[in-house]
Amino acid sequence: MTIIAAATATPKHRYTQTQLLEMGGRDRLRETFFLNSDIEFRHLYFPPGFDGTETVDEMLARARRGAAELGVQAIQSCLERAHVAAGEVRFLSTATCTVSLCPQLDAWFIRDVPLRPDTQRAHIGDTGCAAAMVALQSATNYLRANPGGWALASAVEICSAALYRDGTAEAALGEAIFADGAAAVCLANSGRGFEILGHRTLMRTEHMGLTGFEFPQGRRRLVLKKELPEIGAEVLEELTDGILAAHGLRRSDIRFWILHSAGRKVLDIAGRRLGLSEEALRPSRHIFRNFGNMSSATVLFVLEHVMSSGEPRAGDLALMAAMGAGFSAEGALLRWVE
Repeated sequence: MTIIAAATATPKHRYTQTQLLEMGGRDRLRETFFLNSDIEFRHLYFPPGFDGTETVDEMLARARRGAAELGVQAIQSCLERAHVAAGEVRFLSTATCTVSLCPQLDAWFIRDVPLRPDTQRAHIGDTGCAAAMVALQSATNYLRANPGGWALASAVEICSAALYRDGTAEAALGEAIFADGAAAVCLANSGRGFEILGHRTLMRTEHMGLTGFEFPQGRRRLVLKKELPEIGAEVLEELTDGILAAHGLRRSDIRFWILHSAGRKVLDIAGRRLGLSEEALRPSRHIFRNFGNMSSATVLFVLEHVMSSGEPRAGDLALMAAMGAGFSAEGALLRWVE
């Protein structure tokens, strides 16, 4: 199975960290996180001057509008890049942990892209930042069982619908780094792109409380424990070594590291543990600097950045990985084919 195209979509409003800090109100705690994040820009699905004062119903409605709009844009752009007609798609997997819908995003995309009414589907919800990797695995499994067609995997996150201000460092950090965006990939049994050689899942449930959501008064309140960067990097290293060992490879065999841009500190520690150069971390840092952390969609942004760079050559290996709630890590070994 091969990822033959990837595309992304973001809200039309792009903000600097200083703009967002002023919109939400300055204080020393917020300044610490906003101005030392290594983020320059973020796209968010709200208008200039938005101060975060909205009801739960208004927040949910905004998330639904944003998800439907951005998700359709990303899928349509992906199909155009793949030169695949929407009517040829046989499977769609969707992922989100910030948008509450019933029916979920798969039904909206089948209607609005539009896709065939008999498109098979799967939705990956509330899996955190690793959800896109699970959606990718679901699409891969479909094609393995049904050769000869095309499949889509998508991730859509409106993280601004998890805005929660309670004066804690945890809430301030979440507001300072998370952003909104959507991404989609098109898969086929063969073609030019990143061939998927294997997937791997690692669940470390003893760390289940590291990250996720709580729901006070129906709002999403982000959980981000201070131990997350160290433990996350440890779990990522274990996942990486497991994938490489299964294929008889070493870290030095990997040319492209397509890592979820979780945050500056996470990338710093993961880079040290894995022995990665700044060049290897460049795609992930680029996405984080220019888009922030878009939860599950982020790793697909990094993938799209690498695929559109013109740098991959036949035979180049890539390792793609993201971490999420559970505490989980999901990875895939890729090889560029012409």
